[in-house]
Amino acid sequence: MTKSNRVLVVGGYGTAGTLISDLIARRHPDMDVVVGGRRFFTAEAAARLHGLAGAVRIDVTDDDPLADVDPLPDAVLVAVNDHNDRLLHSAARRGIPVVDIARWLARVEDAHRTLAQETVTAPVVLASGWMASAAAVTAAAYGWGAPADHVDIDILLSLKDKTGPDSATGFVDVHLPFELWERGETRTVRGMTEPRAVTFSNGQTRSCRLFNSPEQATLVTTGHARGVSVRMAFDHRPTNSGFAALVNSGLWARLSKERRFGILHGPGEKDGAPHEFVVTIKNGPATRRVLVKDPEGQAHLTAAGTVTQLERVLGLNGRDRPRPGISFPEDARDVMADVAAMESMGVRFTELPRSQVGSAARAQTA
Repeated sequence: MTKSNRVLVVGGYGTAGTLISDLIARRHPDMDVVVGGRRFFTAEAAARLHGLAGAVRIDVTDDDPLADVDPLPDAVLVAVNDHNDRLLHSAARRGIPVVDIARWLARVEDAHRTLAQETVTAPVVLASGWMASAAAVTAAAYGWGAPADHVDIDILLSLKDKTGPDSATGFVDVHLPFELWERGETRTVRGMTEPRAVTFSNGQTRSCRLFNSPEQATLVTTGHARGVSVRMAFDHRPTNSGFAALVNSGLWARLSKERRFGILHGPGEKDGAPHEFVVTIKNGPATRRVLVKDPEGQAHLTAAGTVTQLERVLGLNGRDRPRPGISFPEDARDVMADVAAMESMGVRFTELPRSQVGSAARAQTA
């Protein structure tokens, strides 16, 4: 590797962005990692703290956010919401690969529209599924090479985990209806409904409830499943049942967005906690169940998932580069390499015995 590999992390001083920048620098010490953000001095301080190559001011609301960046990066990692697709357009017109981890499903079509008039010569990987699409990658890696009948992704959220504001933003509108796929057809559901009891590590069983996440569509459109459901639960049992009651009573919808955000992302220091989810893949009578756990929490798992996608778009460590244009992490032909890369960064993948599948399905608890 040479110093020609220069990566710009937009939002690189946020909760996840800081870990992404640091993890890239530790994993690829010869790479230039540049922190970008609206607040230049904050970006500069973050770069100095972690011994990175430097900082630039990047505002995604500018007409051409990369216009004054010199030298241009070899890849752009987007860890903030590119509201008007200006950063996406700015990178695409210059042939710079993009990995975007902050684009939820409703914004995927926006990306297609933005690039429709461009001659796109570099990969654009939309990795906004759970934890930079680590859950979708798991489903693709542990599948049987043909569309699964159904994939369940069940997530356990710890109240002690350190998370950034984007994590809370994803739940502000959790009460709104959305579509998911079942048996090759879409069905409209409401968030925080249809509880499913799931056993996580250390024997914790919680009722996980539906919420909207991109892999409910992308795992179907990429040919990995005919149906996908994503559910979540809090590790604190009273909070888990109380939040569901608040949403399903209609009270949550009556609160302002600012109030909802404040409840989800309250101030105060958190000690940090592991993060985990379970991916259950069903195909006829066969079932595979994989527990994915990061002892360092959500932000670190997001960083690990992001770094694997960076290695893909740059073809590092022998990775098979994505084709030019829009794709998703689960599109990778060498998807098991993503699992191996995340494992090397401390993420644990454990395929659970068949008996544990049954015990989880039988459990009934909040």
